[in-house]
Amino acid sequence: MKKLLGIAVGILGVAGLCAEGVSSDLTLDTGIKFQTDRVFRGRNEFGKALAPQVKVGYQCCEEASIYVGVDTAISIQGGSNIFQHISPYLGALWDVTEVFTLEAGYKHHFYTTMGKQYTTGEPVDIKRCSNEIYAGVTADVLLEPSLYCFYDFDRKEVAIEGRVGYNFDLSQYSISGLGINLGAKLGYDYANKPYGYNIDVSSEGKKNYCYYGVNADLVYELNNNAKAKFGLAYEGNSAKKESWVNNILTRGHKNSLWLNASVDCAF
Repeated sequence: MKKLLGIAVGILGVAGLCAEGVSSDLTLDTGIKFQTDRVFRGRNEFGKALAPQVKVGYQCCEEASIYVGVDTAISIQGGSNIFQHISPYLGALWDVTEVFTLEAGYKHHFYTTMGKQYTTGEPVDIKRCSNEIYAGVTADVLLEPSLYCFYDFDRKEVAIEGRVGYNFDLSQYSISGLGINLGAKLGYDYANKPYGYNIDVSSEGKKNYCYYGVNADLVYELNNNAKAKFGLAYEGNSAKKESWVNNILTRGHKNSLWLNASVDCAF
């Protein structure tokens, strides 16, 4: 646990030091989140996790910007504490109009551990890496609706996800710096091997499922650059089987309720 905290603090510390020398055209976003469950597209991948993140953006012109970053998830639930999921990415944003913003990018998913079969104890024969592209549009209107499409070349997976959100500023009630963020999402996933390799090898299982989720976060502005969040999230899926997603045991039709706590910094 101490090693994990050291890694996380180190990432944020180095990012903060680098931020002092960036130009006005560059932005730097860093954060670290604690989750009581790690859920990805309605699939409960593993339990307690730390999720450090770093993202650097560059304003190309008034209407467009590009960015690069890394998302990670570190399992801290028993056993040896190691990186479980690392995802470097790059992308671009374009303000098409005053209302609509288009986004497109590429993400590489890498898992560093392998699941084991119940019967033999042997590692599941999975691909540790996959490559994904994505594109979407966000509207700067009430509830900030967005719609995104993802395609993973290696798993032949297509995912479509819509989101809405709303932010309540509580400063008008004499609670300076405090707010509430609410969000909801609905998604659809189709893949040639939808959950990796099924434990029940006699059946291929369905190739698609829907997922859904809601979240509520209490947000407090620590200063002009940093925010602390604490929230509750709920997510579920319509999958029927218990199976492997990449290397992670995933239980189909499992609803997950978990807590989040994070600190985010922007420069």
